[in-house]
Amino acid sequence: MADTKEWTLMFYLGSDNALAPGIVSQLKSIKQAGFHQDVNVIAQFDPRVENTPAHIFDVNIVDKIKSPKPWKIGFGSEEFAESEDSSVPSLVTDKLWEEQANADLIKKSLGKLGVEYRPKKPSDCKRQSKFGNGASNGEPSPQVSLTTFLEFCRENYPAHHYILFLLGHGLVVGNDMFLFDEHAEQHSLSLSDLGGLLGDFKKELPDNQFFEVVSFHSCSMSALEVAYELKDTANYMLASQGPAFVGSWPYRQILMRIFYDLVREEKDLEKTLKSIFKECLDNSQDFQLAGYSFDLCLCDLSKVGELRTSLAQLSSALSDGLKHSATRERILLAHWDAQSYWQESYTDIGDFCFCLTQRCNDLPEEGAVTAIRTACISVLRDLNSAVIKSEFAGPAYQYSHGLSVFYPWSMPENIKFWPTDYRNYKLNKETKEAKEATWESFLTNYFDFTRRRPRGAEPVPKSKGVQAPRKPTLEQDLLETIGSRGFSRDGQLAIDKGDPNDRTDSPATTKGDPQDATGGESSGPSIKNYPPFTRPLPEKLKGKSASRPTYG
Repeated sequence: MADTKEWTLMFYLGSDNALAPGIVSQLKSIKQAGFHQDVNVIAQFDPRVENTPAHIFDVNIVDKIKSPKPWKIGFGSEEFAESEDSSVPSLVTDKLWEEQANADLIKKSLGKLGVEYRPKKPSDCKRQSKFGNGASNGEPSPQVSLTTFLEFCRENYPAHHYILFLLGHGLVVGNDMFLFDEHAEQHSLSLSDLGGLLGDFKKELPDNQFFEVVSFHSCSMSALEVAYELKDTANYMLASQGPAFVGSWPYRQILMRIFYDLVREEKDLEKTLKSIFKECLDNSQDFQLAGYSFDLCLCDLSKVGELRTSLAQLSSALSDGLKHSATRERILLAHWDAQSYWQESYTDIGDFCFCLTQRCNDLPEEGAVTAIRTACISVLRDLNSAVIKSEFAGPAYQYSHGLSVFYPWSMPENIKFWPTDYRNYKLNKETKEAKEATWESFLTNYFDFTRRRPRGAEPVPKSKGVQAPRKPTLEQDLLETIGSRGFSRDGQLAIDKGDPNDRTDSPATTKGDPQDATGGESSGPSIKNYPPFTRPLPEKLKGKSASRPTYG
């Protein structure tokens, strides 16, 4: 059994996609941080090019072996400069080789210096992943790959404290596109799978070892759904509600901060995390020069349970408020006002509550208004407790409070995700088991009550010169049936609903779907909640969930 270090820092770089070239620079940054003998720094990098295997690096392993000093922080710094050589350190000697010949080559070279080289091998993970390979073409799924990596680190690099850095495509809520792997058959990781495998990692740790932080260097991961799904895994979560860019997290400075705190015997973990938060925020300020804004949140996962309770209270108050025209309009306008992310799919829950209380100021303090205002204040109070720090850089995300919720304007077309997958997120499932209103139930009501009536059902003013209601022909009736089933609300062909295991579907909302499932260019968002038909709804369907056009 390997010696138990103070820290194991695990970098899982989900880069079998267009991110791969930029991630090489991130690996260089990790290496240039230097080392501390009491810290394991392990990184897994999966290149995009086919037939190029994934690499695992024990960062600066050779430098640790050769160094007589317990730590060397920041290669190239004036304090530790031993020569005028300014060359960038190579990663190749940090790679853990499956091929014994390559390992022997390094061993022989170091043997001449009188030092012993005994590296781990990726195959040293003794247990077979319970998920299987996850692909018929030999490329493991992100679920299998991440699980195996965590097992490898836990078994071969034990530590009292663990931090996991996850770099890859985000958008897990409503998209299940997390850690997109271009060549795996099941190429993305779902939120429930992520929570399960991180929970398993924590359960396997001995009592004196702690999973401290899960850090998402990924787009749109600072969501209440994510935080609640992970509340029994790591102690803290670091993530953004909006976009995250390769290079925006300064890994060299992050690692140096951890090394220095260890040298100074700094025992306050939250203080260290706040320092890391500041490093990321300060580094991202300059992205405004390229026109990009940024937000970041540090969340205490042990406190999101209280936030779920206040969200249930809010869900109930909002569902009741939708029944009254005055409060329904205020809910719509607050949604319009509030900070949104990723083509309006997500909304900052704190800003929504703030905007809603402001919009209700001109209404009498009674009934639904009182319930909404009370629930909003409860959410803001519990959000303040769970969010340790929330900041932004640039105007695009200036109203960020830390955690978003899934809040599209119209019902998602992906019938696998909505409502089944979303309903089974812990945030909704455990609330329902407690017989409290869920956010999913509010959204269902919201889609119902805010949908405009079909044109054939809208009242027409009885006045001379006003167009009379349209009377469809038989052909129009038949085409209406085809159109309402085959097309989405924005007039485009609806997404494929065939294979429930297919992760290639567009994001679950049709409002501003990305044209490229890997996060490329996207069409403009829409706040329209139009019905997928033009004629009045048949009597047998009236009152059905997500089918009742009552607004307008």
